[in-house]
Amino acid sequence: MKTRMLGAALAIAALSGLLVASPAQAADGVSSIRIDPSRGDGGASVRTTVDFVSRTKVVFRNTTVRDLCPGDNMPVRARIIWRYTDGTNGYGAWKSDTNGCGDDGTNFGTSIRTGRKSIQRIFLEVSFVTRSGQRLNAYSQSRYNQYT
Repeated sequence: MKTRMLGAALAIAALSGLLVASPAQAADGVSSIRIDPSRGDGGASVRTTVDFVSRTKVVFRNTTVRDLCPGDNMPVRARIIWRYTDGTNGYGAWKSDTNGCGDDGTNFGTSIRTGRKSIQRIFLEVSFVTRSGQRLNAYSQSRYNQYT
């Protein structure tokens, strides 16, 4: 009897370890992406807290875009992208850090995305222009909607 109970307890423990979501698959929480400065060019970062409310509604809190030094005076921008369950994408408006180098970035506060289509996941895009005129983009890992 004790052996069966021990075996069942170990099986449950093993299965519960398999059911824990990895950070890339986590639903609600902080999403961010950063392009580090290099070779005299600046960099950029964006960060937001994601809160899935339903299949079709997600809240983004404290969305912050930041221009990373060395003060190259080149544009920095970011946006939120959501993937619908039908495979198409939706795009938030581009947001820019206009405060320049050496600050905490521009905080755009809270925004809500809602509609009729089910949102499968979201991710962030950050973009800036190098001194040579090349545009660099980077994308965060996806956060999956636990309601879909």
